[in-house]
Amino acid sequence: MTVYVAEIDGRAVVAFNADNDLEAELEVEDEIFQNDLAVLESSGRPIWDGEAEIQIREADEDEGGKFDSSRAKAILEGEIGERECWKVYLVPVSDPTNDPVYLAGESS
Repeated sequence: MTVYVAEIDGRAVVAFNADNDLEAELEVEDEIFQNDLAVLESSGRPIWDGEAEIQIREADEDEGGKFDSSRAKAILEGEIGERECWKVYLVPVSDPTNDPVYLAGESS
């Protein structure tokens, strides 16, 4: 699996894994993924305004390292299995709805 990054307005916001470019595109187009980006906030504002284009690219070394560390911990702690997808927010994130959500990472 490859680690991808979703960028909004030039800011890397979330790293996630996918088998290929098409699966990465489908993940970013997913309604649940987009809803999370629209609801979760960073620095007091939504991560995504619902209109800005979400760019996808492969993660750089630092982003990939953060992703790998978070995912390895989740696997070790039994949160996810070896083949499950995982997301890691690369910006500080808060949930104004107070719904339980994995802010360090989340599986899908």
